[in-house]
Amino acid sequence: MLAFAWTWDDSSSKPTGSLSARLAASLCSGIGDSAASAEFDGLHFAYRPLRPNPGLTRSWRPALLPGDRVAAFHGYFDNAREIAAQLDADATDLARLYGMAVLQWGDDADQRILGEYCAIIVEPNSRTLRLSRSPFRAPPLHYYHDAHLAAASSVPRALFTAGVVQRLNEVRVADSALINFSDAESTWFEGINRVPVGSVVELQRGLPRKMRVYYDLNALPDVRMDSDADYIARANELLDEGVRACQAGFKTPGVALSGGLDSPQVAVRTLNALPDGQRLPTFTFHPEKGYDGRVDRGMSGDERAFVEAFTMMHPRLEPHFTANEGYGHDHRWNEFFHLMGGAPSHLCNMYVYHGLFAAARDRGCDLLLLAEWGNCTFSDKGDWGFVEYFLKGRWRQLWLALSRHPHDDRSILRRFVAKSLVPLLPNSLWKPLMRLWHPKERLLIDMASPLSRQYRAASGTDRRMKKAGLVLERYQPRDRRHAQRLYFQNCESETAEVYQAFEQMYGVPQRDPMAYRPFVEFCYGLPVELFMRDGTMRWLAKEMARGLMPEEQRINWLNGRWDSDWHLRIGRRRTEYLDELDRIAKDERLAAMLDIPRLRAALENFPAQTELDKQKYFDVELAVPRGLLTARFINYVEGSNQV
Repeated sequence: MLAFAWTWDDSSSKPTGSLSARLAASLCSGIGDSAASAEFDGLHFAYRPLRPNPGLTRSWRPALLPGDRVAAFHGYFDNAREIAAQLDADATDLARLYGMAVLQWGDDADQRILGEYCAIIVEPNSRTLRLSRSPFRAPPLHYYHDAHLAAASSVPRALFTAGVVQRLNEVRVADSALINFSDAESTWFEGINRVPVGSVVELQRGLPRKMRVYYDLNALPDVRMDSDADYIARANELLDEGVRACQAGFKTPGVALSGGLDSPQVAVRTLNALPDGQRLPTFTFHPEKGYDGRVDRGMSGDERAFVEAFTMMHPRLEPHFTANEGYGHDHRWNEFFHLMGGAPSHLCNMYVYHGLFAAARDRGCDLLLLAEWGNCTFSDKGDWGFVEYFLKGRWRQLWLALSRHPHDDRSILRRFVAKSLVPLLPNSLWKPLMRLWHPKERLLIDMASPLSRQYRAASGTDRRMKKAGLVLERYQPRDRRHAQRLYFQNCESETAEVYQAFEQMYGVPQRDPMAYRPFVEFCYGLPVELFMRDGTMRWLAKEMARGLMPEEQRINWLNGRWDSDWHLRIGRRRTEYLDELDRIAKDERLAAMLDIPRLRAALENFPAQTELDKQKYFDVELAVPRGLLTARFINYVEGSNQV
């Protein structure tokens, strides 16, 4: 992680030289943790490596560049040798290499560089600060500036150390509770902003911030090849390349493994890149003992059997399983509040990762590989095919797509209307049509959010949601580009901050080979028939999986059900949560913000078994934890002991 502070005037408030050391201390998160510091004529830097490494910490320094510029870099540089060769520079000094690339190419440097990173370049002579983050995935980078101070850090707590006043941003709190993260620059504290991925922010004394988006995911070119074999070969080549890039510099990787299509491919490719004879640990979460096995139609509540069959095919895989025994949705929230400086609403669903990271740490892994970008790259369902095949008159493909779905009981005509015609409607017509067709059903956002309708209206939360164009209930893409916009309409949802917190807790870095930029760009240019063909969704991923996994797993239509044992985990703490809601209700501010009666009713009418009707269980599985999260974070920041 990085931290930087610069008092860029000659006021009496100029900090002492000890600020660098205090910034370093603020980056540390536990016993044995350490961070480096450096100071250059009033420029204060601190750095904490991605994984505990005392030697690397002691030797760290920002890079001094021509023109008295200083550069700091945090993250991964996947094509360092290539960039270094073009610049005749040292490929091992990443901060200097990044700074030289920016001096040579400007913002185009970030187009050329592959990796996951954030970076800071300071130009003292012009009183200018350049902040940047890589596209897709990148460590967080927050910043503050006024007439006296410019500061930037991977975590807000370092900014407070630099002198920034900590004031809760209730707009962000409310938007998160309504699952609206469309403002990529907003943070949980007033006056502090964040650099969006694929962007550069420039701060200059006396001027407003300037932001440039240097990477546009929606501007990628189409990819066309001569044959299916060519597409599959190129996808395999790029995914292998991504796995090798993510493994570089690590000796003992592990893989978070599910029973689906994506992570098993990462596991096999990682195994192939390891030295002969080295085993690859894999880590899988599954429901706790006592789970009743009930699951939504089209879903799988426990993927352990698939994982066990898969690992038997590959004897060098070393499977580890965790049920996250005893954990609740609120596991270690207070630590997240400190480590993240935030409480995004999806934190309620991230408890399953504790078992994975803890097991990887205990096994001695120095890297945990994920596969979360698979669903939006090579393993996309190709849902836009229903519209595209209709508009282009590809009737056979449309018929097969409509007729071969095993979990849709509607007539072909109703499927056609719902999947090929309704997606063409604008939101202004879609919403009243849904209310007409389903007059008794509540919208997802009204069930999943803990906010009261009165607060949503009075605080402007609903208005901001509408202005952002967010309709979370509706994923009905009309074409590939529209699918990309819908998928990323909520920006990162602060996933980078969540994973950075896990890395601080467990000391194990994480990466996702399926977010490797050449692989993403290739997949995002592919035609629809690579994803939905002859009624088969995820066609490309299934073709690439031939021979890598049991056939039953490869052709499986079921999706993994995240949090399938919610009934067990929430049920055993129902009384505790009711008591907490009663305490929240005594706080006038929180009682006005949260729909306490609805949250209480969800717990009081707790089902006897896992409920499968979303209209009944969304309140208790989603809204209750989000309500508790919202209240606890507000009280944490403001120092209240009410809850």
